[in-house]
Amino acid sequence: MQTFEEIASELKLDPKQSQAVKSYFENLIVELLESLKVDNLENFDDTINSVKSG
Repeated sequence: MQTFEEIASELKLDPKQSQAVKSYFENLIVELLESLKVDNLENFDDTINSVKSG
């Protein structure tokens, strides 16, 4: 797997472009992780409620 720096170099991004793309992907990753966290918490709540009522 390539590092971000390798990909930026391969695409011939200048430092400003590289930083903008890196920030964009970092924000996407944070959003994805937050979404997964919420989904997992909801699944745990559903399981707990099912066990309590079952």
